Amino acid sequence: MLAPAPAIAENFLAITRVLTGIPLPDPQLAQRLYAVLQPLFPQLEQQITRLSELLAQHADLRGDAFHTLIEQQPQPLSDLYEALMSGWYLGVVGNPARPTCIAFENIVSYQLVRDSLAPTSYCPGEPNFWTLPPGRESAHV
Repeated sequence: MLAPAPAIAENFLAITRVLTGIPLPDPQLAQRLYAVLQPLFPQLEQQITRLSELLAQHADLRGDAFHTLIEQQPQPLSDLYEALMSGWYLGVVGNPARPTCIAFENIVSYQLVRDSLAPTSYCPGEPNFWTLPPGRESAHV
C-alpha cells in the first residue's frame, strides 16, 4: 500500500507560479517535485519562504543579474532554486551524476510551447507508420 502523499505547502505553489509564470502548475508534477525535494532540503519550508522573499525584493532583476544574485546566496538556497528550476523545466532533480526523473511530458518547458510544438520525442503517427506506403497525394499537397 502506498503512503499518502505529503500535503503541498501553499508557499511552494506560490513560488512555483513566480518561477514558471504558470498560474496553475500541473498538480501531479507539483506533488512529485515537492515529495522529492523534502528529503533533499530538510528546511524546505523555511528555504522556500526565504527564496520567495528574495524574489520579491529583487523582482526587477532578470537574466545574468538575477543568476548572479542567486549564486551569491547561501548554498542551500541557491541549490533549492536550481532544484526547483530543474524539476519544473527539465523534470529531473538531484545529483547530476544520478538525477531523479520526476516527469517528462508535463514539464514546464513543454507547457510553454504546447500550442505550437509537440515534444520532440513524440511520433506524428501510429507505431511503425513509416513502414506503410504513403497515402495518395491530393492536389493541394
